[in-house]
Amino acid sequence: MSHIYTFQDLQTRTLSQLHMLRGALQRDLSLAAPYSADARQTLASLDVVNRMIRMRSPSGPKL
Repeated sequence: MSHIYTFQDLQTRTLSQLHMLRGALQRDLSLAAPYSADARQTLASLDVVNRMIRMRSPSGPKL
């Protein structure tokens, strides 16, 4: 992996696309050598994607 996703990269993605991207990043991470630059970059991108999913996902019912 040579690209680290940022919030700006993901702003136009739908929630469904973000979930698919997260799955692809998880697969990439499983194939990367432990502690490698690829693994670190993938983890950084995965963190951003997970944050964006949490921001876009509706929260539970308001009481």
